[in-house]
Amino acid sequence: MLRLFSALCLVLGVALFGPAASAEPVDNGPPYTDRQFLDLIGVRIPSDFNRGKVEEWWARAPDYLRRRVLNSSSQMWWPIIMCNFMGFKPEGMEVGGADKCEQDWYKNSQRGKKNWSADGQWIGPSEECRKRDKRTQWGELICD
Repeated sequence: MLRLFSALCLVLGVALFGPAASAEPVDNGPPYTDRQFLDLIGVRIPSDFNRGKVEEWWARAPDYLRRRVLNSSSQMWWPIIMCNFMGFKPEGMEVGGADKCEQDWYKNSQRGKKNWSADGQWIGPSEECRKRDKRTQWGELICD
């Protein structure tokens, strides 16, 4: 009887407190602090990125990049990081160079989400989109 009661308590504890522990951190918008960035970045970067190295990378990130990330919407963090990595830095570029890269990267990432169903199944572009055959400079279909 004691084992049954213990097992029931364990199941109830996991049911009550388990979801709270795995919930996404609260995002109150910019400007962010370093702690808020580190709490949120795990759900804002692709899963194949080595999330264990983020704190180490953030400590070495240049000040201009840290300021740009902390003052931007968390949805834009990954495009900002990737465009900076590709050399589109806000300083030393023509006006709007980094902004254009970030906006294009973000739009492309959102465009790809439309090809998947809510349960994770590939649905691909619609027949109308394929017939229209509007493409990016890299040959990707644009179905907007």
